[in-house]
Amino acid sequence: MIKSFFCFLFIINIFLLTFTLSVSADQGADFCVFEELEFEEYLAIVSAISETEEYPHFFAENAERYKAYQERYPDMPFDVVIALVNVNNDMASYRDVEIVADPGEISVLLNKYFSLPPDWVPDEFTDIGNGSLMHPEAAKHYVEMRAAMREDNLNLVMISAYRDFTRQRNLFNNALATRSVARAERAFARPGHSEHHTGLAVDVMHRGHSGGTMTGMRFERSKQFSWLVENAHEYGFILRYPQGYLEIGGYIFEPWHWRFVGVPIATAMYDREIISYEEFYGRYLVQGMRDKVNEYIKEQQRLAEEAEAAAALEAAAAEAAELAAAEAEEAELARVEAIIRAAAQAAAAEALANAKAELAELEAMINDADKFNIHFIVTITILGFSAVAAVLYVVNTRSKHKDGPNTEGIPYLSLFSLISLKKNDQKRNEDQSQGNDTCNENSVS
Repeated sequence: MIKSFFCFLFIINIFLLTFTLSVSADQGADFCVFEELEFEEYLAIVSAISETEEYPHFFAENAERYKAYQERYPDMPFDVVIALVNVNNDMASYRDVEIVADPGEISVLLNKYFSLPPDWVPDEFTDIGNGSLMHPEAAKHYVEMRAAMREDNLNLVMISAYRDFTRQRNLFNNALATRSVARAERAFARPGHSEHHTGLAVDVMHRGHSGGTMTGMRFERSKQFSWLVENAHEYGFILRYPQGYLEIGGYIFEPWHWRFVGVPIATAMYDREIISYEEFYGRYLVQGMRDKVNEYIKEQQRLAEEAEAAAALEAAAAEAAELAAAEAEEAELARVEAIIRAAAQAAAAEALANAKAELAELEAMINDADKFNIHFIVTITILGFSAVAAVLYVVNTRSKHKDGPNTEGIPYLSLFSLISLKKNDQKRNEDQSQGNDTCNENSVS
């Protein structure tokens, strides 16, 4: 009964553990793997995946596109080809544009292949001076970066920050008024494609803008630009459109355009010497890579839960075995006790039987002794009476010979003695009669 109870508990434990694993797996489907504060861990997971996959950002559904893009740029490393195809750089500009799923995400990628949703506006802004607005997190880090530059006696002038859809459209249309579409698109983003619309981008200069072109101010030759190249990543900013990356980023070299992506991402790009945000995004942040990291995390969680469940089951099995052993030991003790009890009962029964036999034998001996005593007493009594009778008979005989028969001397003889005496008298008389007849015959002869 006890063993069945523990077996039932063991089965219940297995059911509960299995149910927990299934619930954990279901919850994992809603698990968001990419958060800025966890980016170092995210990159560590990507590195772990890289140990088993040569190109972890390779996706089979893009295989033909990778091949075609490699043929267009045969000198480009294949891992870079994969990254750029992952962010649609192999497609024609502004064709089959994808609307970003999370426009408020700090790591959001905007270019000629990805745009913001129509009429989208950031949830909140922070004024960083002169009515210029930025995303609160970007503003905080920009102010800190500007203060650090001032400590090095470098002044940084902000030219432009947040621009809404209407202003961006006006800028683009103005560019079209003075140049071709191709030239305009190399310098200005179409409305909905500008990073300024997110509040995450800022245009800066080493001195005030006097009305000339941004290019003509040669910011790339300034000490401020050199400082930013070496230190901006510490504050979460990257040079968004570096020199020589027109085919990748889609825009001419803009040394003044700095984009906030967060300290973890900016630092990772700096440490890995990845210049283009498109390449970095295609390697690490593209949705397929996030899904792969998510699957890796869920798999590790599943393995950990299975290991925990196995350990719990092993512990439960050990406990059940221990309880079963205790139960077996208890059963063995009960069996031994039963054997001892049965042996004791058998011994007691045998002893009782022996005692009864001995008692019967003793009673028989007592009965025999009583019979012997009675027989002995009767015999002695008879012998006593016989002796008295004999004495009286002798006395009586003698008196008879002298004075005739006299029975007064035997009033106390028993019937048995009288019969015996009577028989003796009859025999004696017969003997005397025979003696007389013999004498008569002799006389006649």
